[in-house]
Amino acid sequence: MKIALLLLLTAVMPKAKAPFIIGDGSGGFYVSYVADGAFRMSRITGDQWTDTKTIATNASGNQASFPSILKDGKRMLAAWQTKNGTHGAMVHLAESADGGATWKEAPTPHPDLVSEFGFVSLLPDTAVFLDGRGLPGGEEGAGDMQLRATNAFLDARVCDCCQTAAVMTSAGAVVAYRDRSDAEVRDISIVRRTSAGWTKPKTLYADGWVIKGCPVNGPQLDARGKRVVAAWFTGAQNDPRVQVAFSEDAGATFAKPVRVTSGKTNGRVDVAFVDDDNAIVTYMADGALHARRVSRKGAMGVPVRIANAGGFPRLAVSKENVGVVWTAEDGVHFQVVEGVR
Repeated sequence: MKIALLLLLTAVMPKAKAPFIIGDGSGGFYVSYVADGAFRMSRITGDQWTDTKTIATNASGNQASFPSILKDGKRMLAAWQTKNGTHGAMVHLAESADGGATWKEAPTPHPDLVSEFGFVSLLPDTAVFLDGRGLPGGEEGAGDMQLRATNAFLDARVCDCCQTAAVMTSAGAVVAYRDRSDAEVRDISIVRRTSAGWTKPKTLYADGWVIKGCPVNGPQLDARGKRVVAAWFTGAQNDPRVQVAFSEDAGATFAKPVRVTSGKTNGRVDVAFVDDDNAIVTYMADGALHARRVSRKGAMGVPVRIANAGGFPRLAVSKENVGVVWTAEDGVHFQVVEGVR
């Protein structure tokens, strides 16, 4: 099966930032973003932004740690941050039972401390986030950033400001994140939630990237049944690259990764299945957003340059449509990259 990438509809939300996108299941998309200090969500059908709702009137964050949404059947979930004290950030969660028209805030998943909490990934029944309760004075640069779920401790020492990723497979949840060893190796690790509980962290692939500072470049995941696809950036061996690997057993093991970039790249990846055998990976290179098809067998399509972009572009699939969002000087941009079979 061959998939060609075609650039189609486009739309702009002026004066917005920090976008996130999910499919609505019928070919359209929901996009969340921050505008005028509020966390908002709009629906996109064709090239029109419609049905804008305000989730929270006070939201902060930055281009790397941004609000997000999740659709779980008729439920919708949301996560965002607010500033807490002089340097801290607090995570907030909310749920909607009416398609985002109204929202009920849930308890904050961490103690009320002035520290760094953020980089949230949502699952239908929990949130995964970086937890700064172990940072002396609540500031990055000393102590260890932890990885936690709403009611679970996952890893005692992780990278301070790389995005997390979480998906549900037919066998349970899978979480990916940038780990941090005592020797400052910062490769991607996986934890899974099975019938026996959360597993111990396991390296997805030993790139061996030793870096003393956080690269602000987290992994991304998608799942179909027991199949999982992971995409991530590494600068190991002074060779910056984006890699993709597939799992057939709900993230317990992954095949050897394939490299999807041939030139200079600064990562900022996202990935999504477009069918059972193919995924689309997006990444930044030379200041522009690119997309490329990758199959489970390692075959790749021709890279497609989408547009000049900023921030951390996000990707979603809705029926036959692939939608991407990114930040530019004039606001949040949306673009359809359709998979043609």
